[in-house]
Amino acid sequence: MVYDGSVKAASRLAATFFLGALAACGRAPTASPTPSSPTPSLAAREPAEPAEPAEPAEPAAVLWVGGDVLLSDAMVDFAHFDPDPAQGFARMLEPVARVWREPGAFVLVNLEMPVARTQRHEIHEEASNPHGLTKVHLSGPAWLPEGLARAGVAGVTLANNHALDQDRDGLLETVRAARRAGLVVTGAGVYPEHRWPITLGPPGREISVMNFYDSRGPGAHEPGEVARSVLDDEAFALVRAARSHGAAVVAVVHVLGELLDRPEPAWRSWAERLIDAGVSAIVVHGTHVVMPVERIRGVPVVWGLGNLVSDMGRMARPGDVHDATTSKLRSAAARESLLVRLTLTPDGAVDLRLLAAWMSQDRVARWRYPLPGGDVVHFALRPLSRCSPALALPDWPAPYRHATERWVADRRDHLLAVTELSMDPCDPGQIAWLHLPGVEAARPVQARPPRAP
Repeated sequence: MVYDGSVKAASRLAATFFLGALAACGRAPTASPTPSSPTPSLAAREPAEPAEPAEPAEPAAVLWVGGDVLLSDAMVDFAHFDPDPAQGFARMLEPVARVWREPGAFVLVNLEMPVARTQRHEIHEEASNPHGLTKVHLSGPAWLPEGLARAGVAGVTLANNHALDQDRDGLLETVRAARRAGLVVTGAGVYPEHRWPITLGPPGREISVMNFYDSRGPGAHEPGEVARSVLDDEAFALVRAARSHGAAVVAVVHVLGELLDRPEPAWRSWAERLIDAGVSAIVVHGTHVVMPVERIRGVPVVWGLGNLVSDMGRMARPGDVHDATTSKLRSAAARESLLVRLTLTPDGAVDLRLLAAWMSQDRVARWRYPLPGGDVVHFALRPLSRCSPALALPDWPAPYRHATERWVADRRDHLLAVTELSMDPCDPGQIAWLHLPGVEAARPVQARPPRAP
């Protein structure tokens, strides 16, 4: 983990506004009275000590938010290509990790598969249903949280539709596995911890990250029950309370809406309510594809990050034609990804930058050409550049390499068109930042080498 700043999950701010908000909702847990302390006598005071030198000001926090983490069997096999699968998985993320590995960075991703000790339901990677969503059960390998931590990820969100795939006991096992790996957890846990935010940054410039699941199910739970944090009336009260304590609130919301390329009207309704409650930014994941980025009443809203780690789109290849009936297996859009970089300016305004990425895998190339590694498909999440080519694949055989590089450049242009973002200029070999039109180009962030495991 690279984050060097202040993380206060379930901290002074969290406890204060959480209890206050629950009291406002009429649901505050009973607290024991705090014994009063005697007031010290003025005569008993010691002479004043010389003032200590002032500590240097704590730098502003840098929050990175990535999309869904969903491993396939092929991805697990690739991780096991390394004797240490956690390190093998971290290598998959290394091309983007070199970018987010910066001083003060806190990287938060959506862990959308339980990491349970016991498999309580049969595992399914894919399911299709012409009439809508199909329930599937997922479960990830025990080394997954450690692999995320080695890649520089600092925290995970768990308020999503797959959090209970291995029942409530499996969710609790997932929370504990993440914490054993040193990851901060938000969006799920034992009531009332499932509501606690992650608070970053120095006093006066705090960012409070709150994770919610846009679920139609009930959100009320009893103390001690394992739960997800859903987007209900209490959630809006918690946002309002956090804002009243001076924190800039970033709401990270998980939705159901596979492969949608535009937000649903209902999403705009709760986004308006979150803005009324005082959020400084809204980041959404769950659709598995990128979606538009816009400002609503001045508040940046990222409607869809796409997947961070996923084998969706595994059968997509150059020359394919995509339409509304394209499945997740063949959707090239499911391999496009956005990462959000958010920090606060000295005057408290939100500075939002985005990085475009592509889940590169060589499955089809391996069917056609002999590549090192035998039958093991190789994966890498790679930043996309505005420079030509958008993605360089120097080790691939020339005929297929050129076709794939042109295809990925087309997918980059598709991402820009869908998100309605502008891309900063860059030099060959450099990444390029994305921003909302009308926002000045970002200063480059220097990529850093990987940390030793």
